[in-house]
This record gives sequence, structure tokens and C-alpha cells, in this order.
Amino acid sequence: MLMEPYHSQTLKNALRLPALSWRLTFFGGHSQQVKTGWHIGTEHHLAFELIQILAGSERVHLAQDAFVLTTGDILIIPPNLDHDITCLQDMSYFNFHFGLDDQELSTRLIERGLIYYPRSTQQNKELVPSLTELWRLIRPDMQYDFDTKLKVQKFFTDFLITLNRQTTIREQATSLTKLKYAGMIASGLQQQLKKQIFDFNHHGIDPRLTAALTVKKVISEAQISLSYGSEVFKDVYGVSPRAYLSELKLVEAKHLLLIPDYSILAISTALGYNEQSHFARQFKRWTGMTPNQYRNRNH
Repeated sequence: MLMEPYHSQTLKNALRLPALSWRLTFFGGHSQQVKTGWHIGTEHHLAFELIQILAGSERVHLAQDAFVLTTGDILIIPPNLDHDITCLQDMSYFNFHFGLDDQELSTRLIERGLIYYPRSTQQNKELVPSLTELWRLIRPDMQYDFDTKLKVQKFFTDFLITLNRQTTIREQATSLTKLKYAGMIASGLQQQLKKQIFDFNHHGIDPRLTAALTVKKVISEAQISLSYGSEVFKDVYGVSPRAYLSELKLVEAKHLLLIPDYSILAISTALGYNEQSHFARQFKRWTGMTPNQYRNRNH
């Protein structure tokens, strides 16, 4: 919307900024560490809620759907949506609630429904800088002075500017159906890979079972075609499901390589590779190092 010129003859050639008389609300901002099994019963809020996983993982139940959030993932829950949260693996997270008077952005966010940005997506990476500045303000000796309040407002405003740009430009044509399917695919890939790693850690694992984790299998469980599922996922998250699965495997591979008791062969099997050499080549493409070089450098 273009600004109307001043009606005053004196200022008729002046360029103007809009007058503002609206409120941003930021509250409940906190970060904490919790243990596996930590649980919050069903609740809902009158404001938007943001959850960012700093480490670990949690499961969020929303109506008939469930999402598994892992390190780096961001979830924004709209007002009045019932949700239930359980920590799946020792976790630290950042959380806050927010509201704003601006009807245009509020309506657009509510119409979007759930906003789920896995760690590897471009939208996630765009939001991380402002969120990082916010949670870095939290410390035991934090002073709730005017300077701190201004910083909170500044970084929160930066977050809103990015979110507004994303929902206006990048995702205005994305339907709720597409968002739902993309979220199901991302969550399915996360859950099945996590299950493989869990089984490997506790019971050992059959190579035939790990090899079964494929993009095709996860998309078929969403009861849509492979081509449509791949198209929807890339439309919403900006990367293909295969690239997203590779990102998940890289995160898990780095973690497992830090555990000396696990051989490279066992790790490659747990991640679903039929051949250790295939895993080694893929890991070098990801990092520029072989698995052994990465392990030696980080011990």
C-alpha cells in the first residue's frame, strides 16, 4: 500500500513514514534443559507459540498429527490449537509466545496453520540469527532493565520481519494441504531414522531393515504419490526429501562417530548403507573428510 501524501501545502512534496499505533507482545520467553520422558499435558494458548530445539528431540501431538522435532528444528503453533509435548531424548529448547496487533500478518499466520521448519530448510536458516540473539540474552544474572527490553524488542522485530517476508513472498501460494503433507514426510523421515539409531544402540540391527528407510517408503505412508510428495516437499521446504534425509544422516553420522565403541561398518549399517565404502564416499562429499579423519580430528 502506497503512503498518501500530506494534505498540507507546506509539506506537499515531503516523503513520509507511516504513523504507528500498534503493539507487539512477547512473553514466556525461556530456555531450559529437560530429561527424556519430560511431558507437558494438553494445552493451548491465546497467542502464537514458537519452539526451537537446541539439542535433543521431542514429540508434539497436535489433533490427529504428531511431529518429531530434533536439534535445530523450529515449530510455530497458532493460537487455540491443542498440543501435547513429550521429550524423546534429553533436550534443551528455546520457547516464547507472541502476539501482534497487525491484522494482516496475524491473519496470514493463522491461515498458514502450523509452521514447521526442519533444520536444513532455508526458512529455518533465515530465522535462526534473530532467535539466537534472543536466547543468548538469557542468563542467570540477567537484568530486566530498559536496555534489555529494547534488545528483546529489536531481535523479536527482526524475527517478525523475516517471518513476514517468508509468508508474503515465498509461501503465499502454499496450501494447508501441501503444508500438512510436507510436514508428514519430514516427520516420517525423522522418526524412522531415529528408530533405526535407537534399535542399533540397544539391540543391534538387521541391514535389511535399515536399508528399508527410503523417501519412497515414507511418502507412500502419507498415501500420496512419490512425484507429488517430492514436489510438495520441495515447494514447502526448498529442498528435496532426499537432500533432507541426507542432512539428517549427516547429523547422526557425526554423533555416532564420536562414540569409539562403534565401528565405521556398524555406523554405516545403522544409517542404512549396504556398503561401508558407500557411506565413506557420501560422508566425504558431505564434509570433505573420511569418517576416520573426522573421528580422529574430534578425539
